[in-house]
Amino acid sequence: MWHQKRRARRLLRRLDIALPVPLTVPALASAIEQQRGRPIRFVAMTVDEPAGPCGLWVATAETDYVLYNRDSSPVLQVQTTLHELMHIALKHTGAAVVDGPAQPAEREDADRAVSILARSASSFDQQQEMDAELLATYLGARLDKVGQVGAFENLHEHTAAVMYRIAATLTD
Repeated sequence: MWHQKRRARRLLRRLDIALPVPLTVPALASAIEQQRGRPIRFVAMTVDEPAGPCGLWVATAETDYVLYNRDSSPVLQVQTTLHELMHIALKHTGAAVVDGPAQPAEREDADRAVSILARSASSFDQQQEMDAELLATYLGARLDKVGQVGAFENLHEHTAAVMYRIAATLTD
């Protein structure tokens, strides 16, 4: 596990942002927005297919959209959101998708865009996925839990204990 902590710290140094204090998802998104000079919008999506995406980053000409599954647990929504934010912050690149709406301006358009993108977009490479997930987990363990949706306390007792052990291993 020590090599994952070292990798997480190395990835944090690659970010062009200062982590906000206290660390919350909105504060982190704001820091990334300032660094990129463009807004980030969060959109809850409905995933009809069981194997559909948990989350998605859609970059349009003017705005970054972070889409997450509205039917997921609050903890998974936070993890998914952090994962997609880390793709943005690490400047990952995926396949460009040109068919479909250029900018999901309304909820119906966003749901339609997700449907098109889920069928046509290829994923990031495996290393980018692992890096985004590692940083999402690392930062998730450091979130200011006061008033934050997705705190481990909201989980079943045994699940919370496992999550605390994982977080403690990453954050020592």
